[in-house]
Amino acid sequence: MKKRILACLLAVCMSVTVLASCGGDDSSSKADSTADLSVADSSVPDSSSVADDSSEADSSEDDSSEPEVELTLSEQLLAQYPASDSPIDVTAGCTENMLGRALIYQGDLTRLANVIKSAKDDLYKRTYIGMFGDSISAGSGASNGFLAYGNLIRKWWEENVSVNVLLQQNSIGATDSYLAVHRFDNEVAEFDCNTDEEGIQNPDIIIIEYINDEATETYKETMDSLVRKALALPNNPAVIIMMPSTDGGYAPQDIHLEVAQHYEVPFISFHDAVQPEIKAGNFTWADISPDTVHPNDAGHAMMAQMVEELMQYTIDNMDTIGTEVTPFDPNMESLTGDKYATADLADRKNTCDEVVVVDEGAFTIQSSKQWPYINDWATYTGGSCTFEITAKNIGFAYYKTTSGRNAVATVEIDGEVVAQIDGNFPGGWGNYTEIASLYTSDEVATHTVTITVPECGEDEHAEFYIQAWLFS
Repeated sequence: MKKRILACLLAVCMSVTVLASCGGDDSSSKADSTADLSVADSSVPDSSSVADDSSEADSSEDDSSEPEVELTLSEQLLAQYPASDSPIDVTAGCTENMLGRALIYQGDLTRLANVIKSAKDDLYKRTYIGMFGDSISAGSGASNGFLAYGNLIRKWWEENVSVNVLLQQNSIGATDSYLAVHRFDNEVAEFDCNTDEEGIQNPDIIIIEYINDEATETYKETMDSLVRKALALPNNPAVIIMMPSTDGGYAPQDIHLEVAQHYEVPFISFHDAVQPEIKAGNFTWADISPDTVHPNDAGHAMMAQMVEELMQYTIDNMDTIGTEVTPFDPNMESLTGDKYATADLADRKNTCDEVVVVDEGAFTIQSSKQWPYINDWATYTGGSCTFEITAKNIGFAYYKTTSGRNAVATVEIDGEVVAQIDGNFPGGWGNYTEIASLYTSDEVATHTVTITVPECGEDEHAEFYIQAWLFS
């Protein structure tokens, strides 16, 4: 694949080009939010063009000057599409400059163009829009599901492309791309584009969003393999990465953007759209979120608007973009080595040759209460269990609760203690599935994995839930 990196100040952009830096003094600069976004400003002044004749002086002075700092894509776009010079009514949606900063990387739009053309050419063909993310993509923060950004995108598609569209919701709150890459083959890629008995098939558009990722090499690896899996589906879906933000401006944007650029996947940054406006005092985080993470109705509407602008741009430029899709080449070099190419998961009912129960021991209970992974191995009184797992990389999903009844489990692999896992979440916002990476290597081997919870007395509690094994 031939990479096209958006250079804001040097190239022609679309009307949804974006920025992302929420830091630096430049974010407080103002501009008319009604600026024309169709063409990026290529007239960036070179320092020599504004110097007077006296600048042709002793070269020693130049040698002592500070070296030029190369601007990131976010910083370039912030310079071109600055924050507004007046307060913004968030209920009216994004300003043009916010949209200008939102598409930090356009990527290859031929897949999206192909999906749009197919939907317009055949009104009987159903388009499947898949949401694959955490609680934000699941709709948390919106006052009702119809106002979540995924459903707003679906509604826009009905009104502007084709009424025959279905939203596939594969998002799970409080999860990250580490779990997602292990879920993908079972929950998305197991379908072969032929409608199954429940009317589900591979999505035509996949929106990937994981604000819960940390800005580490591990999460770059999991996002890398996740995007490869999505692009490799046989129906050549259009893949879009969405980057939300948090109160305070955290976002794992840099690592996700690297993946997007490597595979020419469009990258939309809600983070870059809103943070400069918040810093400039044009609205507050509380205006777009009911808490520290989730968008409210106005925030969800803004996220949807950013995706819709990308889709509308694609519609308006179909002839230039083209609709002929080159299938993903599995031999294309991976950004990080495709560590999780074979990522999969297993639980009590979804078994496989790679995960073998040696001895359930005290983990004989199937609790069937902890969505989404209800086929667990659980103990309420402590004890141990042993598995044999054949893989390079081993992790597991376990359940954290606020009840105070959970215990701390000791994990041993091949007789060596590798982790102490606390199943308690005291004072937390609720119970949820947590992920732990336990072991990684370069060679496939069979390992003996034992989990032990201290046994408790008759009136005590020592609960622990193994929801699924994650391996690759």
